[in-house]
Amino acid sequence: MKKTSLITILSTILIIAALVSSLWLDDNIGSRVVNIVTVITAIIGAIALFIQFKKDKQINTASFLVEYSKSFYNDYDLFDVFAELDKHNSNPSYQFDFKKFQSKIVVYLEWIESLAALVERNTIDLYTIDNIMSYRFFLIVNNKQVQDGELLPNAKYYRGTYYLYDKWYNYEQQRGLEMPLASSGLHLTEGYQEIIQGIKSKIK
Repeated sequence: MKKTSLITILSTILIIAALVSSLWLDDNIGSRVVNIVTVITAIIGAIALFIQFKKDKQINTASFLVEYSKSFYNDYDLFDVFAELDKHNSNPSYQFDFKKFQSKIVVYLEWIESLAALVERNTIDLYTIDNIMSYRFFLIVNNKQVQDGELLPNAKYYRGTYYLYDKWYNYEQQRGLEMPLASSGLHLTEGYQEIIQGIKSKIK
């Protein structure tokens, strides 16, 4: 049973218990009414705080990702990498020079490893990062040169990237969206299913 479901069930039991005790354990009708109103007010307040906290968390997470992303791309000068990748996406005959940009691509993939850890721990969800990062993420991992030159021969070092790709790819499929370079998706590469199964078997 999921933790959230257990919390919901326990909260419901506590609320019912409070209402029952307020209703039946006090002979004074006025006291019963006051107790019930107090409990209901507390419940409404708790729900309002929870909703506000959730909204604030989503906003803060999105703001953090946007600012961190800007800082990251500026510091490591990755704009030229994605400009070249985008040219290849628009025109498949355009030759992307993987060797020229390999060191920068490795830096980006290492950053993705950190992002994947946050997603795996449910610190950040795909809904929050999808519009901000999905295009560039798939632009790199679905690139044939990047796969052959980095991801496939070094798959054991990119556990997070594979995990995030599998989760993100399925998320896009459910929404009916097509990712960049879909015809050379990472899930189509040799050994992909074995890698994913190995990763899933280690996730508790």
